[in-house]
Amino acid sequence: MNKEWKPLFQIQLIHVINKLRIHGIHIGAPDSVIYEIMGEPELPTTKLNKKTKIYCYIYGNVTIYSENNIVIAIDIDLHGVRKKVVDFGEVANWKLNDWLALSKQKGWHINNIYNVIQLEGNGIVIGLSQEGKVGVVSIR
Repeated sequence: MNKEWKPLFQIQLIHVINKLRIHGIHIGAPDSVIYEIMGEPELPTTKLNKKTKIYCYIYGNVTIYSENNIVIAIDIDLHGVRKKVVDFGEVANWKLNDWLALSKQKGWHINNIYNVIQLEGNGIVIGLSQEGKVGVVSIR
């Protein structure tokens, strides 16, 4: 981990949820926008493994994946210790009922899998604890 690395900006989780993007980075965007918007990654860009064509860009608590020069996924880890590109912002104190209300408003599916609640909408999955704490947000 590059201890000198600092995010160029911070964005609130609710903005990412509502827009399904981090500024101009969204599913289907050319991977050239990653560097334009995010700058140099915290760690060197790497392939997931030797046989894959999927590349991984790590920016603090945000991991962006590309394949064939196109962004294919964005994962946000909200429990980790990495520097926060995406922070909780106004949803920092939300409880499970708040997340369920948002899910109902957006027409998302609610799944309870092994004590993890997943809110699934068009292009997004949010993993919550039973108390309503967000762990991971995936944009696909």
